[in-house]
Amino acid sequence: MMKKVSIIIPCKRIDEKTEKSIKECLKLDYDNFEIIVLPDHKAINKWGEKVKVISMKGKPAVKRNLGMKKSKADFYAFIDSDAYPRKDWLKNALKYFEDEKIGIVGGPNLTPPNSSFWERVSGHVLENFFATLFANIRYKIARNRFVKELPSCNYISRKEASEDYDPSYLTAEDSKFCFDCLKKGYKILYAGEVIVYHHRRDTLKGHLKQVFIYARDIARLTKEDFSFDKLYYSLNSIGLLVFIFCLVLSIFFYNVRLVLLYIVLFYLLVMVLVSIRKSLKITLANFIMLIGTHFSYGAGWIYGLISGRKVYNIS
Repeated sequence: MMKKVSIIIPCKRIDEKTEKSIKECLKLDYDNFEIIVLPDHKAINKWGEKVKVISMKGKPAVKRNLGMKKSKADFYAFIDSDAYPRKDWLKNALKYFEDEKIGIVGGPNLTPPNSSFWERVSGHVLENFFATLFANIRYKIARNRFVKELPSCNYISRKEASEDYDPSYLTAEDSKFCFDCLKKGYKILYAGEVIVYHHRRDTLKGHLKQVFIYARDIARLTKEDFSFDKLYYSLNSIGLLVFIFCLVLSIFFYNVRLVLLYIVLFYLLVMVLVSIRKSLKITLANFIMLIGTHFSYGAGWIYGLISGRKVYNIS
């Protein structure tokens, strides 16, 4: 018998993208599931008995926690309201849970077809190793592997492996959810065929703001739940600090100025080469967003490391 799955979709409002998410979930080739949608305000359920609409205000973490409490399923499937699954999403994921040591299964969140210009550019940058390092597998199809974390726009978790999300985080709450799963002795599997399509930010500013906020929150999580493997998240920021330090030194030392110049020129050359697409316009936009991503993430991580914990509203 198929195990029951609750698909949990937190959202501010049930807009066009949320409706798309619900409709595509209803087309899944897996029979035993329900959909729990959690908007801020009351909304009419026009999709039938497979869908539950529960209104409440709060950050995504709070809504996902409520969704799990209302669920009577064996597994929780998490997806964002601006994402939608491929038809075989659940079927492809659930087979891996035959291994009882696996607590979470997820896969790539791909840029949807017919996305806007800046969404496509954001997608190019996110899947670029020189922007997101090994996390780039989240944005493109890659070989299966065990990982330390996955984003909550696309993963399914075993009920027994699922702790509550930490509501004090605006983002990175899914990272902590995954870390808690690992602490319980479970494994997290990235599976290339467990696919959703996830809209990107549709402006350069929106992309850079998202990167800054994520870096800020993952830095706070690193600080509050430290382990040496989490220093991986600081690599970009270390590079930014070294650059700033050398920039200051170059004011006083010619040799430092010369070496820094060569390093910057080499960096820019590499960024150009990894930004190239058939379209010159997209190539230029990739180049700008890629460099902006490095600086935005680096600044966000440093800010998160030195600042205190606050409660943030979603904007």
